[in-house]
Amino acid sequence: YKRQIPSRFTDLDNHWATAYIEALAARGLVKGYRDGTYRPHEAINRAQFAALVAASFGSTPPVRGSVKFVDVPPSHWAAAAIDQAQRRGFLGGYPDQTFRPDQGMVRVQAIVAVAAGLGLPPAPASVLGVYGDRAQIPSYGIDALASATQAGLVINHPDPTQLRPLETMTRAEIAVLIYQGLVALGTAPRLETGAALAPAAAQGSFADIQTHWALDFIQGLHSLGLVQGDESGRFNPTQPMTRAQFAALVNRAFAPAPRRSGQLFRDVPSSHWAHQAIQTAYRGGFLSGFPDQTFGPDNPLVRAQVWVALVSGLALLPNQPGNLELLNYYRDRNQIPSYGANAIAKATQLGLVVNVPDIIQLHPNRVASRADVSAAVYQALVLQLRAPRINNPFIVRP
Repeated sequence: YKRQIPSRFTDLDNHWATAYIEALAARGLVKGYRDGTYRPHEAINRAQFAALVAASFGSTPPVRGSVKFVDVPPSHWAAAAIDQAQRRGFLGGYPDQTFRPDQGMVRVQAIVAVAAGLGLPPAPASVLGVYGDRAQIPSYGIDALASATQAGLVINHPDPTQLRPLETMTRAEIAVLIYQGLVALGTAPRLETGAALAPAAAQGSFADIQTHWALDFIQGLHSLGLVQGDESGRFNPTQPMTRAQFAALVNRAFAPAPRRSGQLFRDVPSSHWAHQAIQTAYRGGFLSGFPDQTFGPDNPLVRAQVWVALVSGLALLPNQPGNLELLNYYRDRNQIPSYGANAIAKATQLGLVVNVPDIIQLHPNRVASRADVSAAVYQALVLQLRAPRINNPFIVRP
């Protein structure tokens, strides 16, 4: 049985956000339209968002000076609110001195804005493990979203595990976010109705990586839902990664678009657990087969093959040869296979190479461990601005 929450708005009967909208309306923070509706599914733009945060969080002190935006004249209806929201740290402008008041407010931007403006305490990125679509979170939003999640600001409907970070925020969703911000400040009571829509506790880390050199890389991938451990909660970082396992990881991390037609491999029947992943990785240019029409799904990768796969599949620096002089950085340059020299030079230039324990020893023909592969894939995500940069002393930066 779901208790009906009465509303002053004619279109909020049985709506999931009615309690939040009513609570804000009672405080005079949100209003409906002249026809008596609230229009909860309507998108909200940046000016409307600024007006709402300026009114709702008026007690937060300014943290910076005013900025004049070329597209917000003093006569703009939200000029004062935009100025307040900007000075209090909720919103900023763009490099071209615009504010873009009519642009839709994307969910991740709104959550980041409220978290930043309220100065929420930091939280580990691992709390984002509750979101099934966390791989869509842009790198700039990871820290603030983690803080917002830990502070209880994030309520997702209809699926608590789907953040939908890149969708435009609706009037209903923004009301919920603002109300939860007031709860976090201690100026509003928590509503019972939100319990079922808040994400569950975040997944933890792996027991066997806590002192491992690749901890941050592996945990970063885990937080994005890209790697898993075994049934005992171990990651087994020193174990080799097979070609089939790498194909599966590439699929999860990069969702390769097809660049060539598929290839049937004699040792990868349609019943093979990684059949689809192998086909997708092959069509996307990450991996190839052998001349005898086999793929070798259980063969381990060697380190050189990991960088070749990432440079090829992600088409990194596609219109230029690699700077082979960079390979002189490595003491064992003469061990680099000829097929991999160009790609490894590019991988070196782009920060994809992580060498442990000796940063100038590449070990290109050594079997790649699960930790080795995790580090390279994570660095590729950093390059795509999909993961935050890690300060690790073993990342090669020639």
